[in-house]
Amino acid sequence: MRKFSIILVLLLLSCKLPAQSLSHPGGELRDLNGRMIPVSAIIEEGHPLVMVFWKSGSSKCCENLETLQTAWMARLKDQGVRFVAVCEDCSGSWSHIKPLVAGKEWDFNVYIDVNGDFRRSLGISVIPSTVLFDTGMHLVCKHPGWCSGNEEMVCEKIISKLGNMKP
Repeated sequence: MRKFSIILVLLLLSCKLPAQSLSHPGGELRDLNGRMIPVSAIIEEGHPLVMVFWKSGSSKCCENLETLQTAWMARLKDQGVRFVAVCEDCSGSWSHIKPLVAGKEWDFNVYIDVNGDFRRSLGISVIPSTVLFDTGMHLVCKHPGWCSGNEEMVCEKIISKLGNMKP
C-alpha cells in the first residue's frame, strides 16, 4: 500500500495541474500510409485524448504501449477517450512502422513525428511520455517515463482529470 501511495504522489506531482493551451495546434504528423495529417485533425475538440510518444526500436516502449492499450480498452475507450501513439525515432525512414504496428495488432492510431517538431512544441524531452488533452484541446497532464505497472493508477488519474465530461 505504501508503494502504491508513493507512486500515486509521484504521478500527481509529474502532472501539470492547470490546463494550458496547445502552443502549436498547427503542424503535421505523418500517418502510416505516408500522408501528412494536421495535428488539429488528430486532437479533435470535444474528444479527450491520451497521446503516447514512443520509439519503435525500444522493446520497453512497445511494451508500455501494449499495457496502456489494454488499460485504455478496459477502462477509458467506452468513456469516449481516444488513444494515439506518436513515433519519435523516424527522422529518415519510417516505412518499418506500418508492419510493426500491424504485427502488434494495436487497436489505436499511430502517427510519426518525422522531425520531432510536434514533440518539442509540447516541451517533451523524455521518451516515452504520455500526455492528456481534454475535450477543449488543452494539454492537462504530461507524464514522462513508463506507465507499465501503473496503468490502473494512470486510468484513475485520467478519469479524475476529465471529471464527468461527456465526449
